[in-house]
Amino acid sequence: MTYALALVGATFGIGLIVLLNIAMGWTRLRLNSEETAKRFLKRDVMGFVVGGEQALTPDRRGYLCLEANGARVGLVLARGDNAVVRALRAGEIRSVDVQGSTLTITMYDYTLPRAVLDLGREGQTQDWADRLEAFVRQPRRASRKEAQHAESA
Repeated sequence: MTYALALVGATFGIGLIVLLNIAMGWTRLRLNSEETAKRFLKRDVMGFVVGGEQALTPDRRGYLCLEANGARVGLVLARGDNAVVRALRAGEIRSVDVQGSTLTITMYDYTLPRAVLDLGREGQTQDWADRLEAFVRQPRRASRKEAQHAESA
């Protein structure tokens, strides 16, 4: 009987914590516009100037853009209540894969080894894959440790 009361009490307590979080504004971030994503890039990447090539995913959870001078690719991913931001230079991308309207970017980055973006249109996805090929570094030029980590991701 004691275990049953403890289980009921724990369930009630956890439910109460979840309800309080929701009531206090617990939300998942959405990139409601390209401007929102640009603000995250401006906040996290010094000197990044967004060029004309941009793509916001239909689910508002991902954003890709080229820098105005073409030197870097801006990547913004909504995670929880914040965003993960990367400015990828040539050689920081391991591979780019296209399956339908889904673009998978594999990077030499221990904290974000892979980004999967559903761009919504197959033609747009292939266009981005073609652009990103210029930023791909072949595994033979990567250190053994980087290549092993990227393989395991």
